[in-house]
Amino acid sequence: MGFDPRHALSEVRKNFTSLNWWRNRVLVPFVFGTATRLYPGYPGYDEAVHVMNEDWDTMVVLDACRADYFERSVDLDRFDEYRSRVSLGSHSSEWTRRNFQGGAFGDTVYVSANPHTALEAGDAFHQVVELWETDFDDDAGVVRPEVVRDAAIEAYEQFPDKRLIVHFMQPHGPFIGSENAGEYADETEYWQAYTDNLEYVLPYADDVIDAVPGKTVVTADHGQAHATGFADALGLGGHKPRLRLPGLVEVPWAVLDGERREIRAGETSQAQGERVQARLKDLGYL
Repeated sequence: MGFDPRHALSEVRKNFTSLNWWRNRVLVPFVFGTATRLYPGYPGYDEAVHVMNEDWDTMVVLDACRADYFERSVDLDRFDEYRSRVSLGSHSSEWTRRNFQGGAFGDTVYVSANPHTALEAGDAFHQVVELWETDFDDDAGVVRPEVVRDAAIEAYEQFPDKRLIVHFMQPHGPFIGSENAGEYADETEYWQAYTDNLEYVLPYADDVIDAVPGKTVVTADHGQAHATGFADALGLGGHKPRLRLPGLVEVPWAVLDGERREIRAGETSQAQGERVQARLKDLGYL
């Protein structure tokens, strides 16, 4: 669809006095987003990893996990291969759309705690296990990692001949793995809570790795940024789409070799999420 100046003008008139609209629809994607994509020497879109073109049997996705914090939190020597890679997106919707939307991956089952899977690519897989809809913890404000682990192992047992994507919501907030999960006095306190949440999810990811044979990759959909004061008002915190700052798009790519599973193709099925908008709001996406 091409640019419609009448629609654009109507949207400007409707939202002219909204700081959030100018920040999220103009300043971040077009001003800061364009600037970061043009940053000299920064890896371009062509160098980003297309996950379905990679060689793996199981892919564990840690939502919003920065490569640098992953490297500080795990023993990299336990992996057969490790490097940081550039993600296709700085936001779950962007990453999901660019990796999966319009595809037909009948050889893959996706166990997801993230509503964007169903919203952007619900019909792309053999089956989507939509935990964000069936097992959302209202008190925690997120799907807990033990639920994801158990569902992933069950999915493998039900579909042993399919590739498996296991999408944990942690270390994405809310930071249920930290004692300090609410307001943060300073940036150090924020990143400590983020690190606690990452370290909280890692044992559950390890359980999946131990229980499901095959070649496994541990990665992330995007990274995370934190901003305060004026930078926060400009929308530079969190993980906005189209904002290709290093902390938002440099993600871990940790590989564990294992006895390979025999993967067979299959049909794709439609996944429908009845409460996707509500869950996205709970997670702070809307």
